Amino acid sequence: CNNSNCVAYDKVCNMANDCGDHSDEEGCGNSFQCQTYKYYIPISKKCDGIIDCHDTSDECNSECGREIIAGTVLKFLAWTLGGTSVCLNSILIWKSGNELGNGNKSARINRGVKLMICIGDLFTGLYLLTIATVDRIFGVEYCKGQLTWLTSSHCAALGIISMFGATVSILSMTYLSFFRVYSIRHGRIEIVQNLILKNNLCIGVIMLCSFLIAYIPLIDSFENFFVNGVTYDKNLRLFTSIANKEKHLDVINSYFGKIKERLFTWKTINMLIDLMFSNDYGELKKKKVHFYGNEGVCLFKYFVKNSDPQLKFVWMTLTIKASCFLCITFCYSLINIGSKRINRKVSKMMARGPNANLHDKRNKRLQRNITLIITYYRFSLLDSSYFDQFFAFFRGSRCHIPLCLLINCNSFCKFGYQPTSL
Repeated sequence: CNNSNCVAYDKVCNMANDCGDHSDEEGCGNSFQCQTYKYYIPISKKCDGIIDCHDTSDECNSECGREIIAGTVLKFLAWTLGGTSVCLNSILIWKSGNELGNGNKSARINRGVKLMICIGDLFTGLYLLTIATVDRIFGVEYCKGQLTWLTSSHCAALGIISMFGATVSILSMTYLSFFRVYSIRHGRIEIVQNLILKNNLCIGVIMLCSFLIAYIPLIDSFENFFVNGVTYDKNLRLFTSIANKEKHLDVINSYFGKIKERLFTWKTINMLIDLMFSNDYGELKKKKVHFYGNEGVCLFKYFVKNSDPQLKFVWMTLTIKASCFLCITFCYSLINIGSKRINRKVSKMMARGPNANLHDKRNKRLQRNITLIITYYRFSLLDSSYFDQFFAFFRGSRCHIPLCLLINCNSFCKFGYQPTSL
């Protein structure tokens, strides 16, 4: 050793300061030394996206320090798509609101539901614009403030906004599809009693369900199904970064003895951890990492592992979205088939009339509009959830950022082509 001490050769490069002056670990390629507390971690844990050093030096350094949105192109797209989406949807909401009371009952219901879709997309645009602003505020310092951001109420609010907006849009699209099929098959829908009241009740149910799906993961009563972990004060060196249930289980079993895992709830964890420490120096500071705190972009946690407590809820949500997509496709396929049959009958009746060519042109335009409607809804249902499931096999933590830009594409599609009631 440089201080003239001697150690066994097998203690060189073993990630422990056996010499007392760290000289036995100098030049070793298998370890990384944390800056503040000078202890060692395996080199494979450097820049792996998980904080292992209490001072975050293994992740927050010149080699691997990261931002919420990485790259100039993605930052530009986030600002552009988010800002433009908010502007376009605001225009559509204003136009739909002014025309809401015009026309018959069917036309008013169509406009009202399309207004709901625009509101959902507006929330999604506000989310993207806000996350771009947060990225601008944190900048390259995000790595150091990552745990503070992920456990904050602001991140939770962003998660609610993004999920609420996406759910309102897809449920409204599904309801509009069913309503249009019902209108075509039954014809005189204007004679249905209390039609507007029933429609308003359906819209209320859509709003309530969307809010519950977005907010349920943050309710304390369900923390065992959604909390990803707990962060502690930096001075508490027992845990680094985010401590999940497995890390708590190891520490608590070592201190209290074996505890049955089925009894291991977050309420029990908090009680046992509090018992391990004295209150002479104040209350132990800890914060829960909520459901939306899984990534810096604060999105719904679509990509889950088999060990994640929210697995069933996530797959239930994905199933609902997939079912809505299939229903929308099925409904407009029925509309397409039905309109073709009607057009063939009418064409035969008018084949020898003076307006035959004009009628053929109107039929082709109608079929083209229906095809555009189906294409529009398929495109507008693009969601980062399904892409995450695929891309996460390669790099799960980074695919959220570019893919979250896709959720605003439907705003441009909708603004460029507004499907009217058939």
